[in-house]
Amino acid sequence: MAKPITGKTHVGERREKRSNGDIYIYERITAYNEKTRKTYTVSQKIKGKIKAGTQEIVATRPKKCKNEGGGSDATRRHTGLTDILEWVGKVSGIDDDIRASFCEGDAAKMLSIARYWIGSGGNTLPRLESWQVMHPLPYREAITEDVYGKLFKDVGRNEEGVQWYFSARASRLGETPVLAFDSTTISTYSENQSEARRGFNKDGDGLNTIKLLTLYSVKACEPIAFSKQPGNIPDVISIENTLTQLKCLNLEKPLVVTDNGYYSQKNMMEFALRNVKFLTLVDPNIVWVRETIDALRATLAGISSTCPFDQSICGATSLRMHQFSRKRKRSRNGKVAGEKETILRRLYVHVYYSPKNEAKEELAFRKGLLELKAQIEGGEAEFTKSAQKKIDK
Repeated sequence: MAKPITGKTHVGERREKRSNGDIYIYERITAYNEKTRKTYTVSQKIKGKIKAGTQEIVATRPKKCKNEGGGSDATRRHTGLTDILEWVGKVSGIDDDIRASFCEGDAAKMLSIARYWIGSGGNTLPRLESWQVMHPLPYREAITEDVYGKLFKDVGRNEEGVQWYFSARASRLGETPVLAFDSTTISTYSENQSEARRGFNKDGDGLNTIKLLTLYSVKACEPIAFSKQPGNIPDVISIENTLTQLKCLNLEKPLVVTDNGYYSQKNMMEFALRNVKFLTLVDPNIVWVRETIDALRATLAGISSTCPFDQSICGATSLRMHQFSRKRKRSRNGKVAGEKETILRRLYVHVYYSPKNEAKEELAFRKGLLELKAQIEGGEAEFTKSAQKKIDK
């Protein structure tokens, strides 16, 4: 005789073993469905768990409520190149300085052209009008050839606005700024550039050149000001003009950084006479530099010379009273014009040395000597300039 159906529920226990060895224990309530003739689960709740290697049942952490912890405020936004450039212009203050130095229309055009050149990798301006269709720019109207042609003419004649912009950028440098000074010559085919002269031409193309002087902020990694000068002006006069420009920008005592292409006794003397702090890269083969290096060899070999943020470099500093000489331009205080004058100034010489680079250079030198030896033993009579230089040594 079949067991009578009572309709009551049954309370049981179910154990489930997880991959980490823990056993979760559930209390399950079941009932019998007369129509389907199957048992089904009415409800199930967790009672606890037995951790792997133990026999004791411990409680599990309670479930988090839906509103617990508050909702997330994160939002998703699609952005592109023009948004990034807009952010850069706002954070750096370039947009504000441009708008403060020029009228709103010219400022919007200049910012638009600058973003186009950066975004397109320096494409030519005739393509700007079509590029502008898909990229929102500060100047909403079409920037045609007539528009940017008139802009360049107006801005080129507005020297007051240009100098206001340079001053605005310089005012953001803060106290004791570090400036990098770069001087380069640019060849030009133009016959309308008043600065174009027959001077030093590193390209050797026989064209007139213009000397472009640029001041960079080392901390901000951006140009602060620039000026054009005739291509035949020597470096010393370029320095004099630059120092004058620094005074106009209220930057009378910056630290000016140059590379070794700008090093010379005359250039250093111009800085020293005007008490301008400078940092320049010097050729270690110069006699007085070599003497300083030799005097610091023992210091460089010590552990105290190790650079704290790059242990592969050693450094040391030496104070040197350096002697400069020049010919006087004017007679004054009993000294005659044209007479040689000696000036003594204090210099700090910073010497840096990398043992790793020295090992690489020695290895390359040995390799070059072995290759040269093989060429000589092979009977070759003509050598490259570098190989001939090694032979002469």
